[in-house]
Amino acid sequence: MTTKHKLSVDQVIIERMSDGTVLGDWLAGLPAGPELAAALDSADPRSVPNGSIIQYLQACDRQLAHTEALRLAAIASVLERDTDAGADSVARLPEPDRFAPDEVRAALALTPRRAVVESEFAHDVCRALPAVHAEMLAGLVDRSRALVFAQHLAGLPGDLVAKVLGALLPEAPGLATGQLRARILKIILAGDPERARVTYEQALAGRAVVGYLNPDGTATITASGLPPDEAAAATERIAQLARAAKRAGHPGPVDQLRADIYLRLLDGRFHHLTRTEMIAALLAEVPPADTAETENSASARPDGGEPEDGWPGDLEPAAPPRPATRVGGHPGPVAGIEVRARLDSLAGVNELPGELPGWGPILASVTRRAVARQHRGQWRWVITDHDGYLITEGLTRHRPSTGPPTHHADGGIVELAIPATALARLTKDPPPEWAAVINDIATQCAHTRGDPKARLDNAPERRFPGTALRRHVQIRDRTCSAPGCRRPATQSEQDHTHGHQHGGATTRANLGPACHHDHQLKHDGGWRVAQPRPGRFTWTSPLGRRYHTRGERITEPEPPQPEPEPPPF
Repeated sequence: MTTKHKLSVDQVIIERMSDGTVLGDWLAGLPAGPELAAALDSADPRSVPNGSIIQYLQACDRQLAHTEALRLAAIASVLERDTDAGADSVARLPEPDRFAPDEVRAALALTPRRAVVESEFAHDVCRALPAVHAEMLAGLVDRSRALVFAQHLAGLPGDLVAKVLGALLPEAPGLATGQLRARILKIILAGDPERARVTYEQALAGRAVVGYLNPDGTATITASGLPPDEAAAATERIAQLARAAKRAGHPGPVDQLRADIYLRLLDGRFHHLTRTEMIAALLAEVPPADTAETENSASARPDGGEPEDGWPGDLEPAAPPRPATRVGGHPGPVAGIEVRARLDSLAGVNELPGELPGWGPILASVTRRAVARQHRGQWRWVITDHDGYLITEGLTRHRPSTGPPTHHADGGIVELAIPATALARLTKDPPPEWAAVINDIATQCAHTRGDPKARLDNAPERRFPGTALRRHVQIRDRTCSAPGCRRPATQSEQDHTHGHQHGGATTRANLGPACHHDHQLKHDGGWRVAQPRPGRFTWTSPLGRRYHTRGERITEPEPPQPEPEPPPF
C-alpha cells in the first residue's frame, strides 16, 4: 500500500487501484496524521467523484480534529511553561500561572476573554481529560464534541468523569453535539444528584437578562440561568399565542410572530390584555393588503406553510382562543409543556433526572415541580423493556394525591416512564400518594400487551393516523427520525415512510416523526427514507450515504442482576 499512497489523486480517480480499492476507501483507511494530510493536500475536491466525496469530507474532519488536538497541546504547553527558565529549557510549572493566557492572547491575536476560554479548554482537554485528547489525535472526536466533554466534566469527581467517558467516549463520534450533551447531563444528574442540585442552585442565583446590538443593527435580548421548566413554559406560551394568531388569519411567518409577541409581552403593550385581545391587536397591525392575501385559515398550517402529510394541526380541530385572567384577578394558568419523567423518581423512590423534550435532562426536583403543574394535561404511561425501549403505552386519568399545585398549566403532556420490572416492584408496595396512578397503569398494562394491531393498525387506509397510533409513534421514536435531529416527536409531522399517495399504509411500520425541515428534506431534498423494522429508519442521502437512526431509549437499561448466592451446605 506504500506505493499506492504515492499515486496522484487524479490517477486514483481515473484508474482504480490495482487491488480494486477506490479513492474513498483508500482515504477511509488512512489514520489522521501526516500521511492523510498529504493525501488531502494533493486532491482537488471538485474532481472527486460522487462515490468518494463523503469519505473525502470525513477524512478532512478527522485530520482537522487531529490538527486541533496538536494546537490544544501547544496551548497547554505554553500555559505550563516556566517563564523564568532559559530559552532552551523545557521546564514546566505544576499549574498554569494566572497570566499564562496572556501569552496565548498575544501570540494568536485573541481578545482577553477568548484567550482565557481557549486556555481553559486546552488545559481541561490535555491535562484533565487525556482520553478525550487521545481521541482527538486519532481523529475520532472533533473540537465541538471535545468542548462538550470539557464544559460538562470540568471539576467533577474523578469517578464520575470516568463513568461518563467510559459510557460515551466510544459513542461520541456518531452523536450530534446536542445528543452528546443530553446523555452526559443524564449520567451526571443520575450519578451525583446532590452535587448537581448545588451546581444548579448556584447557577440559578446568577440568572440575568442582557440585551445587545447585532452587526446588522438589530438587537438581541437573552436571558440565562433560568429554571428550565419555567423557561420551557414561557416559550410554549409564546408559541401557543403565535399559533392562535395564525389560525385567526395572521399572514406573517410564525418566527416573526413569536418575536413580536415576545417583545409585546415584555414591553407592556400587552399589559392588561386578554388572550383574545392580544390576538386582535396583532391582527390590527396587519396592513389590509396583506390580510387579503391570507389563505383560508382552516387549510393553513400554524407555521404558515402548506398542509403536508400528517401535520399535527390537521388531525384535531383547533380550540378557539380562551380569554386569560386579567391583571389584578387570580393568576392565569402558565403554558403547558411536555415533561418526561421516571414514575419511580416522581414517587420519591430515587433521584433519576427527568427531561424537557428539545431542551434536555433536568433535576429530579425540577421534574417533580413541572409535573405537579400539569394536572390538567394529558398523562401518558410508558412501559419499557430491559434495554429501555417501548413495550406498551396508554393514558391515565388518575393523579397523585399530593394536593393541588400553586400554579396550574394549561394543557401539556406528562410522560410517566417505568421499566416493567420496576412497575412490578412498585405495584407490590406503592407509595400512598401514587397508589391510584400505579394501580391504574398496572391494570391497563395487563390488558394492552400482546399484538397491538387491532388497537393501533386497525385503519391502514386512513390518510392521517388516529390519536392512539400517533401517540404510540411519538413515544416510540422520541424525536424526528432524521440523523442528529432532536426536534421532539410531539412537535414533528407524522410522515408516511412509503407515501400514502403511493399506497403506503397508515400503520406503526410505515409512520415516523419528521420535523418540517426534514420532511422537506425527504420530499424535496433528494433524501430517501426506509423503515426496515418499526422504529428503525435508514436515511439515504443524494450521494448514496446511508444513516441508520432509532429513537433514544425511554429509560436507561436495567443493570444486570447479580447471580444468586448458592445455599449454604
